[in-house]
Amino acid sequence: MSSRQQAAGGKQKAVKTQLLLLPTAYCLLPAVLLCVSLCGVAAAHAQQQPDVLVPAPQAAPPPMRYIPDALRAQLNAARDAKERTHLALAEADARLANAEQHTTAQQYDPAAAELGVYEAIITDSLTYLQGARNDGHTRDLIKLLEQTLYRQSSRIEAMRRNTPPQYAGNVRAAFNHARDTRSTALNAFYSTTVMREPPPDKNKPAPKGPPIEPAKMKPTDKP
Repeated sequence: MSSRQQAAGGKQKAVKTQLLLLPTAYCLLPAVLLCVSLCGVAAAHAQQQPDVLVPAPQAAPPPMRYIPDALRAQLNAARDAKERTHLALAEADARLANAEQHTTAQQYDPAAAELGVYEAIITDSLTYLQGARNDGHTRDLIKLLEQTLYRQSSRIEAMRRNTPPQYAGNVRAAFNHARDTRSTALNAFYSTTVMREPPPDKNKPAPKGPPIEPAKMKPTDKP
Protein backbone atom coordinates (compact mmCIF):
# COMPACT_ATOMS: atom_id res chain seq x y z
CA MET A 1 0.00 0.00 0.00
CA SER A 2 1.37 3.39 -1.00
CA SER A 3 1.87 6.27 1.40
CA ARG A 4 -0.95 8.20 -0.28
CA GLN A 5 -3.38 5.42 0.42
CA GLN A 6 -2.23 5.19 4.06
CA ALA A 7 -2.80 8.93 4.54
CA ALA A 8 -6.26 8.69 3.02
CA GLY A 9 -7.09 5.80 5.33
CA GLY A 10 -5.93 7.82 8.37
CA LYS A 11 -8.15 10.73 7.42
CA GLN A 12 -11.16 8.46 7.06
CA LYS A 13 -10.54 6.99 10.51
CA ALA A 14 -10.30 10.52 12.02
CA VAL A 15 -13.55 11.56 10.39
CA LYS A 16 -15.27 8.43 11.69
CA THR A 17 -13.97 9.13 15.21
CA GLN A 18 -15.29 12.72 15.09
CA LEU A 19 -18.67 11.50 13.87
CA LEU A 20 -18.83 9.03 16.72
CA LEU A 21 -18.03 11.76 19.30
CA LEU A 22 -20.63 14.22 18.05
CA PRO A 23 -23.62 12.58 19.86
CA THR A 24 -21.66 12.51 23.10
CA ALA A 25 -20.81 16.23 22.83
CA TYR A 26 -24.43 17.07 22.12
CA CYS A 27 -25.49 15.07 25.15
CA LEU A 28 -23.02 16.86 27.44
CA LEU A 29 -23.89 20.36 26.19
CA PRO A 30 -27.16 20.72 28.19
CA ALA A 31 -25.37 19.61 31.35
CA VAL A 32 -22.63 22.19 30.82
CA LEU A 33 -25.18 24.93 30.16
CA LEU A 34 -27.10 23.95 33.29
CA CYS A 35 -23.98 24.16 35.44
CA VAL A 36 -23.14 27.59 34.06
CA SER A 37 -26.70 28.77 34.72
CA LEU A 38 -26.70 27.48 38.29
CA CYS A 39 -23.39 29.18 39.00
CA GLY A 40 -24.77 32.48 37.72
CA VAL A 41 -27.90 32.19 39.87
CA ALA A 42 -25.83 31.39 42.95
CA ALA A 43 -23.59 34.38 42.36
CA ALA A 44 -26.56 36.71 41.92
CA HIS A 45 -28.21 35.35 45.06
CA ALA A 46 -25.03 35.92 47.05
CA GLN A 47 -24.87 39.53 45.89
CA GLN A 48 -28.50 40.16 46.88
CA GLN A 49 -28.05 38.85 50.44
CA PRO A 50 -27.56 41.63 53.03
CA ASP A 51 -24.31 41.88 54.92
CA VAL A 52 -24.20 39.90 58.13
CA LEU A 53 -24.58 42.26 61.09
CA VAL A 54 -21.76 41.98 63.58
CA PRO A 55 -23.16 42.35 67.11
CA ALA A 56 -21.87 45.38 68.98
CA PRO A 57 -19.67 44.66 71.99
CA GLN A 58 -21.59 44.67 75.26
CA ALA A 59 -20.95 47.50 77.68
CA ALA A 60 -18.86 46.66 80.71
CA PRO A 61 -20.76 46.47 84.02
CA PRO A 62 -20.50 49.51 86.29
CA PRO A 63 -17.92 49.35 89.08
CA MET A 64 -18.87 49.05 92.72
CA ARG A 65 -18.71 52.29 94.69
CA TYR A 66 -17.20 51.60 98.08
CA ILE A 67 -14.53 52.81 100.50
CA PRO A 68 -12.02 50.14 101.53
CA ASP A 69 -12.06 49.23 105.21
CA ALA A 70 -8.49 50.40 105.78
CA LEU A 71 -9.23 53.83 104.34
CA ARG A 72 -12.49 54.06 106.27
CA ALA A 73 -10.58 53.43 109.49
CA GLN A 74 -8.09 56.19 108.65
CA LEU A 75 -10.88 58.66 107.92
CA ASN A 76 -12.64 57.85 111.18
CA ALA A 77 -9.39 58.30 113.11
CA ALA A 78 -8.81 61.84 111.77
CA ARG A 79 -8.57 64.52 114.47
CA ASP A 80 -10.78 67.06 112.78
CA ALA A 81 -12.57 67.95 109.55
CA LYS A 82 -9.47 69.51 108.01
CA GLU A 83 -7.31 66.43 108.47
CA ARG A 84 -10.10 64.15 107.29
CA THR A 85 -10.81 66.19 104.16
CA HIS A 86 -7.15 66.45 103.16
CA LEU A 87 -6.71 62.70 103.66
CA ALA A 88 -9.80 61.91 101.59
CA LEU A 89 -8.81 64.22 98.73
CA ALA A 90 -5.28 62.81 98.64
CA GLU A 91 -6.65 59.27 98.44
CA ALA A 92 -9.14 60.27 95.73
CA ASP A 93 -6.32 61.77 93.68
CA ALA A 94 -4.26 58.60 94.11
CA ARG A 95 -7.17 56.45 92.94
CA LEU A 96 -7.62 58.65 89.89
CA ALA A 97 -3.91 58.39 89.10
CA ASN A 98 -4.15 54.59 89.30
CA ALA A 99 -7.09 54.65 86.90
CA GLU A 100 -5.06 56.75 84.46
CA GLN A 101 -2.17 54.30 84.58
CA HIS A 102 -4.46 51.32 83.97
CA THR A 103 -6.05 53.14 81.02
CA THR A 104 -2.65 53.82 79.48
CA ALA A 105 -1.84 50.11 79.85
CA GLN A 106 -5.23 49.22 78.27
CA GLN A 107 -6.35 47.55 81.52
CA TYR A 108 -9.86 48.93 81.51
CA ASP A 109 -11.47 46.71 84.15
CA PRO A 110 -8.99 47.69 86.89
CA ALA A 111 -9.33 51.31 85.78
CA ALA A 112 -13.09 51.15 86.27
CA ALA A 113 -12.63 49.60 89.73
CA GLU A 114 -10.39 52.51 90.77
CA LEU A 115 -12.99 54.98 89.51
CA GLY A 116 -15.62 53.29 91.66
CA VAL A 117 -13.55 53.88 94.80
CA TYR A 118 -12.85 57.45 93.66
CA GLU A 119 -16.56 58.21 93.33
CA ALA A 120 -17.28 56.80 96.79
CA ILE A 121 -14.53 58.91 98.40
CA ILE A 122 -15.65 62.25 96.99
CA THR A 123 -19.28 61.51 97.86
CA ASP A 124 -18.32 60.64 101.44
CA SER A 125 -16.23 63.80 101.76
CA LEU A 126 -19.05 66.07 100.69
CA THR A 127 -21.58 64.29 102.92
CA TYR A 128 -19.27 64.70 105.91
CA LEU A 129 -18.74 68.41 105.29
CA GLN A 130 -22.45 69.03 104.82
CA GLY A 131 -23.03 67.61 108.30
CA ALA A 132 -20.16 69.51 109.90
CA ARG A 133 -20.42 72.75 111.84
CA ASN A 134 -21.45 75.71 109.72
CA ASP A 135 -18.47 78.03 110.09
CA GLY A 136 -15.64 79.53 108.09
CA HIS A 137 -13.42 76.45 108.38
CA THR A 138 -16.08 74.19 106.90
CA ARG A 139 -16.70 76.69 104.11
CA ASP A 140 -12.99 76.69 103.21
CA LEU A 141 -12.93 72.88 103.10
CA ILE A 142 -15.98 72.79 100.85
CA LYS A 143 -14.25 75.23 98.50
CA LEU A 144 -11.15 73.03 98.53
CA LEU A 145 -13.27 70.03 97.56
CA GLU A 146 -14.92 71.97 94.74
CA GLN A 147 -11.61 73.17 93.30
CA THR A 148 -10.13 69.67 93.49
CA LEU A 149 -13.07 68.21 91.58
CA TYR A 150 -12.74 70.96 88.97
CA ARG A 151 -9.13 69.98 88.26
CA GLN A 152 -9.87 66.26 88.27
CA SER A 153 -12.75 66.53 85.81
CA SER A 154 -10.42 67.35 82.92
CA ARG A 155 -8.30 64.29 83.73
CA ILE A 156 -11.35 62.05 83.69
CA GLU A 157 -12.43 63.46 80.33
CA ALA A 158 -8.97 62.72 78.92
CA MET A 159 -9.33 59.13 80.11
CA ARG A 160 -12.69 58.82 78.37
CA ARG A 161 -11.18 59.80 75.02
CA ASN A 162 -8.63 56.97 75.34
CA THR A 163 -11.13 54.29 76.43
CA PRO A 164 -12.93 51.87 74.05
CA PRO A 165 -16.71 52.29 73.67
CA GLN A 166 -17.62 49.25 75.79
CA TYR A 167 -15.75 50.77 78.77
CA ALA A 168 -16.28 54.47 78.06
CA GLY A 169 -19.66 54.46 79.80
CA ASN A 170 -18.03 53.88 83.19
CA VAL A 171 -15.59 56.73 82.64
CA ARG A 172 -18.43 59.00 81.53
CA ALA A 173 -20.36 58.06 84.67
CA ALA A 174 -17.36 59.02 86.81
CA PHE A 175 -17.14 62.37 85.01
CA ASN A 176 -20.84 63.06 85.59
CA HIS A 177 -20.54 62.03 89.23
CA ALA A 178 -17.63 64.40 89.80
CA ARG A 179 -19.50 67.20 88.03
CA ASP A 180 -22.65 66.68 90.10
CA THR A 181 -20.68 66.48 93.34
CA ARG A 182 -18.87 69.70 92.46
CA SER A 183 -22.19 71.42 91.73
CA THR A 184 -23.55 70.31 95.11
CA ALA A 185 -20.40 71.55 96.80
CA LEU A 186 -20.80 74.96 95.16
CA ASN A 187 -24.38 75.20 96.39
CA ALA A 188 -23.29 74.22 99.88
CA PHE A 189 -20.49 76.80 99.80
CA TYR A 190 -22.76 79.67 98.84
CA SER A 191 -25.48 78.60 101.28
CA THR A 192 -23.00 78.93 104.15
CA THR A 193 -21.97 82.43 103.09
CA VAL A 194 -25.48 83.91 103.30
CA MET A 195 -25.72 86.44 106.13
CA ARG A 196 -28.35 85.38 108.59
CA GLU A 197 -29.83 87.48 111.37
CA PRO A 198 -28.49 86.21 114.70
CA PRO A 199 -31.07 84.62 117.01
CA PRO A 200 -32.29 86.79 119.89
CA ASP A 201 -30.46 86.52 123.18
CA LYS A 202 -32.81 85.01 125.72
CA ASN A 203 -30.73 86.29 128.66
CA LYS A 204 -30.95 89.91 127.59
CA PRO A 205 -33.70 91.77 129.53
CA ALA A 206 -36.60 93.16 127.55
CA PRO A 207 -36.90 96.98 127.19
CA LYS A 208 -39.04 98.67 129.88
CA GLY A 209 -41.02 100.87 127.52
CA PRO A 210 -41.69 101.42 123.84
CA PRO A 211 -38.78 102.85 121.87
CA ILE A 212 -38.66 106.63 121.65
CA GLU A 213 -38.84 108.10 118.15
CA PRO A 214 -35.93 110.45 117.32
CA ALA A 215 -38.29 113.37 116.49
CA LYS A 216 -39.88 113.23 119.94
CA MET A 217 -36.64 113.07 121.89
CA LYS A 218 -35.83 116.04 124.12
CA PRO A 219 -32.54 117.90 123.67
CA THR A 220 -31.34 116.54 127.00
CA ASP A 221 -32.18 112.95 126.01
CA LYS A 222 -29.35 110.96 124.65
CA PRO A 223 -30.10 108.49 121.87
